[in-house]
Amino acid sequence: MKKKATKVAQELISFKFVKETLAIYLFLMFVVYPLYYEDKYYNMGDAKWNFFRTVTYYISGDGFVIPTFLVLLLLFFIWYQIDLFRKGKIKAFWDWKSTTLTDRFVLAYFVACLVSSILSPYKDYILWGYDGWYMGLIAQVAFVLLYFFVSRFWRWDDIMLLIYMSASALVFLFGVLNRFRIDPLEMYIGLDEMYVQMFLSTLGQATWYSSFVAIMLPIGVFIYWYAEKGWVRKLALLYNILGSMTLITQDSDSAFFALLAEISVLFAFSFRENKYMKRFLEIILIMLLSWRVIGFLQIAFPDAAVQLGTLMIVGTQGALVWIPIAILAAIYVIFIRFDKEGKVDITNLTWIRTAYFVLLGLGIAGAVIYITLNSTGALPESLRSTNNYLLFDEFWGNNRGHSWTITVESFFDCLKDDPIRAIFGAGPDGFYNTAYKYHAQELFDKWGEGTILTCAHNEWMTQIINVGIVGGVCYLGIFVSAIVVFSKKSVAHPELIAVIMAIASYMAHNFFCYQQIICTPMIFMVIGAGASIICTNGLRAIYEEN
Repeated sequence: MKKKATKVAQELISFKFVKETLAIYLFLMFVVYPLYYEDKYYNMGDAKWNFFRTVTYYISGDGFVIPTFLVLLLLFFIWYQIDLFRKGKIKAFWDWKSTTLTDRFVLAYFVACLVSSILSPYKDYILWGYDGWYMGLIAQVAFVLLYFFVSRFWRWDDIMLLIYMSASALVFLFGVLNRFRIDPLEMYIGLDEMYVQMFLSTLGQATWYSSFVAIMLPIGVFIYWYAEKGWVRKLALLYNILGSMTLITQDSDSAFFALLAEISVLFAFSFRENKYMKRFLEIILIMLLSWRVIGFLQIAFPDAAVQLGTLMIVGTQGALVWIPIAILAAIYVIFIRFDKEGKVDITNLTWIRTAYFVLLGLGIAGAVIYITLNSTGALPESLRSTNNYLLFDEFWGNNRGHSWTITVESFFDCLKDDPIRAIFGAGPDGFYNTAYKYHAQELFDKWGEGTILTCAHNEWMTQIINVGIVGGVCYLGIFVSAIVVFSKKSVAHPELIAVIMAIASYMAHNFFCYQQIICTPMIFMVIGAGASIICTNGLRAIYEEN
């Protein structure tokens, strides 16, 4: 069916221009972009933005402007629409009934960004965004359009996927080497020692890097879990070893929340067949054993190993980690034996999945309740803790406690003083304008006048300030609806599981982080790829007509 659809679609030369232009753009964004830098770590954020702006919108010079891929895609798309109109197929393309809930949330978010920008009094900051972040209207429109083009014109290509994953593997490799002071790109030359821990690979800041890992590693994990070809699974094994090593050495705690989300999703889907549960257990064992290899290297080369946070060291050197390794290994051996003897059918054990998610939910709820009671002094002295993870104050989560508090207070300040801002926001990337309007002195006292807080370090909270409660709900709806829609379609299209894992991982990671120009466009394109797999918006009808 897909071969027939592709053949008919390629009868339109305009369609081919859109598809091939998009393919080139995706190559640039998933292969070249992660590896691109200019002045090493000195201008990494600006360098990535320059690349994104250049390949997405335009190349500018002395007296000339050359439109690039997104502009070209729009022009070719108009041509394609004219062709569809001539063939009487344009109504099928724009059939509202065949759009998904995710499509509608993306459209609603686009409208919310436009309305927020129009109503914003901070016009100087809205279009391009705050200097160094560039998450203004230009970027948000690009994210929406990239979702649209990928969801409508991307087609699965095994070779290109292999190339994309190879590029991310190279990024991971640099990250692992950097954590042992091996610097093949000479990125650390001239930098103070403090930056050796804060920056790595070709992405810069550890949280930017961990966000990239949160998107790409789940895809590699899925390939190992799902692939049948031997050589593919061997490559995926190497990818997972490397990914696990960089996960435990990247030094951002947010990555572990992403890992929990990713693994939970895969665990849920592993109850479809015995072989998938077997592979799930293998993936966990590969990860934990890879962490131990890193631990051995840290002990063997203590002078070379970069000092990491407590959570990372526990994962690589903590003696207690051997306990889950031993337990999982025993379960794996028993499961293999029972499977060979026909004594186990994982589809009859879904109560285990239910129990896991009940316990996970109770654990999260319990942690929130304990932190709340501990932080408000409601617990008896014997039950209190001063651990940074368990005591919510301004220093909690590397000062996220202060940022979150300011964000919540700023929203309610808006609700009371300027309800339009609360409903529609300050405008894309307008967090600074709202937060400093109400809490400037407190923020200056906390960070100094030379450092500006431009986000809440929680993507979902930041969006409520930027584009209001309306835009924030629409934005969150994109991700949640994608998980729901793709889960329903995953039986017919198992590749969607990889997309679901990446989305869940990104959402969990960025509960503690923020939009940024490297990974936010990537997650929109990944969601778009998922939408393209189920062939939305009447495209199947268009491409399959004779």
